Amino acid sequence: MSILSWIWLLSDLSELELDNFALFCQEKHINSWETIFHEEDNASAMYILKEWNIEITRSIIWWKVILWEVHAEEILWEMALFWERNRRMATATALTDCTLITILSFSINELTNKHPELLDKIKMIINDRLISNKKKIN
Repeated sequence: MSILSWIWLLSDLSELELDNFALFCQEKHINSWETIFHEEDNASAMYILKEWNIEITRSIIWWKVILWEVHAEEILWEMALFWERNRRMATATALTDCTLITILSFSINELTNKHPELLDKIKMIINDRLISNKKKIN
């Protein structure tokens, strides 16, 4: 069974496709209050949170604004991979010890080229988050 078989976003892939894709993914443990990436970092990967919670924040003038929390089985910071600027728009910090799956950018791009329905799912998530973020920032 693939390390990716539990991920709803990839549910349209066959077991063979999941196994091949898993070769380019890595499970990573993050300690409580560890920063996964910072606002303005270059994007090189997308993450799927396997367990626990991560807080997404953005600096606006002198304030840290909490945009949302990412919970188990949600994708984390897919936006920067699909924008020309290719930079993180916020900071991700683990609220507790957690585990996530790291998916390198070239492999997610290759996979979405082969499976446009996956790209559509990701775009829907991005759109929902952009709308939510805009409400919190304004």
